[in-house]
Amino acid sequence: MQEKAKRERTQAEIPYSLLEYTADFKKPIAKAWATPALLVAAVLDALEPFGFNLDGAEANTPQKLNEYALRFRRNPVGVTFTVGIGKLIVAAENIDWTEADNFVELARAGIDTVLRTADAEIKGQQIALAMHVQLKTKPRQEVTACLLSPAALNLLDGELTFPGIILLKEKSKVIVDASVAYANGLFVRIIREHPAEVSFEQMAKILHADEEQLFDTLELEGLL
Repeated sequence: MQEKAKRERTQAEIPYSLLEYTADFKKPIAKAWATPALLVAAVLDALEPFGFNLDGAEANTPQKLNEYALRFRRNPVGVTFTVGIGKLIVAAENIDWTEADNFVELARAGIDTVLRTADAEIKGQQIALAMHVQLKTKPRQEVTACLLSPAALNLLDGELTFPGIILLKEKSKVIVDASVAYANGLFVRIIREHPAEVSFEQMAKILHADEEQLFDTLELEGLL
């Protein structure tokens, strides 16, 4: 019997993405802010091998304590490490999974340094990936049509402009919407919450698998 031919995948590229990791502390690290120079010096020492220096460091000191933050930007730009009184955030723009090992090492070095210097503990973690996916060979309405059942499509009258989804689960969420920034593009956001004991490496692997699953479901092909 002749093997059934595989369906041709839609060619796609990701012109913009933002990966953001957030760790909430069990208790505010207010004592570390009594002498912030110690925290700044420790974080810069840890992140210097990854392209961070004093020129990219800044302090945000608004009236609300929960908005206080030390922000470290890498040179060249693209990765930001932010330490607040109640949480820390690591954000990276436009990185792909070929850079995963270096990014994981960077994040782990910074996170471990903050926890050790501020005598802090993590209560919970979240990792999120937002990206614009530009489709090259097929209209986006055709690509996302598989996400909705015929019953869902008949909920309202009028012409269908774009079938997207917001899927909420206990500790995760995925959004597939039309991109307003890129022609024939999708806006995708994947969010997962994790307990404190899950390592950054594990979270990155799970997120990568989520992205691959989404591309497989939509039958997309391109560099992740």
